[in-house]
Amino acid sequence: MYSFVARQPILNRQQQPVAYELLFRQGLENVFPDISPEQATNKLIAEQFLAQPIEHLIGDYPCFINFPESLLLQGLADSLPTEKVVVEILETAIPDAPLLSKVKEMKQKGYRIALDDFTLDPLWQPFLPYIDIIKFDWRTSTQEDIRQFIESHSHLKLQYLAEKVEDRAEFEAAMAMGCHFFQGYFFSRPEVVQQKTLNASQLTLMRLLREVNKEESDFDRIESLLSSDVSLSYKLLRYVNNMRYGAGKPITSFRQAAVFLGNRELRRFVSLVTTTSVGEDKSPELYHMCLVRARFCELLSLQRPQWTNPSEAFLCGLFSLLETLLEQSFEHLLQDVPVSEAIVQALVHNRGELAFYLAFIRDYEAANWPRIAKRAEKMGLNEAEVARLYLEANQWANLLSQPEK
Repeated sequence: MYSFVARQPILNRQQQPVAYELLFRQGLENVFPDISPEQATNKLIAEQFLAQPIEHLIGDYPCFINFPESLLLQGLADSLPTEKVVVEILETAIPDAPLLSKVKEMKQKGYRIALDDFTLDPLWQPFLPYIDIIKFDWRTSTQEDIRQFIESHSHLKLQYLAEKVEDRAEFEAAMAMGCHFFQGYFFSRPEVVQQKTLNASQLTLMRLLREVNKEESDFDRIESLLSSDVSLSYKLLRYVNNMRYGAGKPITSFRQAAVFLGNRELRRFVSLVTTTSVGEDKSPELYHMCLVRARFCELLSLQRPQWTNPSEAFLCGLFSLLETLLEQSFEHLLQDVPVSEAIVQALVHNRGELAFYLAFIRDYEAANWPRIAKRAEKMGLNEAEVARLYLEANQWANLLSQPEK
């Protein structure tokens, strides 16, 4: 699955980039899709902020994002990093008391706020002390109106952005009247960027992964996340029940599942489902390999508990094929997942005891018996014991993959 976004640079008076405006797209065609502004903003944030680090799209620059009034009041912007986002209030917003209260709240939190396609409506006057940037549409406002507004508001710490600037004459006129930033076809058209991404269920899983890796898990938040997607909910409950090996009363609620597993096993469970849910166009064999590797690495770790943490070994094996599943490098992927330094060293740099376990399982997959014998000897195992561990890992993976009866 891929995401598409158009980014258009915002330049300073020296025509150097200082930020990007991000515009949602549904494909490589550089036009706004036939969806509501609310849908566009929701999708843009989900795909560009939750599925991968935003730095891969905009580098160290901040980005301007359009927010319909309804999403602002719902608090959607509050979840984004203050240092990376300039919140654009659309010209369709109504400058009323609830919106002003929200703007004040966001300003206190450190967000930079812009008024997009500013209409010069005097009803916006109470907002101006809390606004950082005003964007003037060079096609809809007259130059005289813009000049008068800038002159009459020199007492405020406002910065001005001229958008839809299409030639040098307009650029020079905007500079002359005091604009600080510029955007338009004269400088650059929006560029569509295509990136590999995660679908909606997988995004929920990434949120879960972050939640369960906190020092103290919030079971209310976990239950809410697990409840947010019907297909995901069914799959999660099926996996929990399968992990109990069919014994006892089936798990029937998300809170029951979370409490039953406990923090450590809950982290493993969410990591497991995350891995088996990405890259849906990939072969099921890859998922099976992830499970086998996870359990095999854990079993190897249990042979030398003084060397590594079995839970870390499990997670390392589970994530060992993410590069293939998501077609992205481990350096990129691990920025989104809170894993230990030992796992990073193994997956990114091929160093450490966990890297040795991964090499062991790769040799077994390739039937490289001479190397298997050497590795087994190093761990104080014989080949029969290694074969037993690998068989146990396969049986465990097969059990998890069985359909619910």
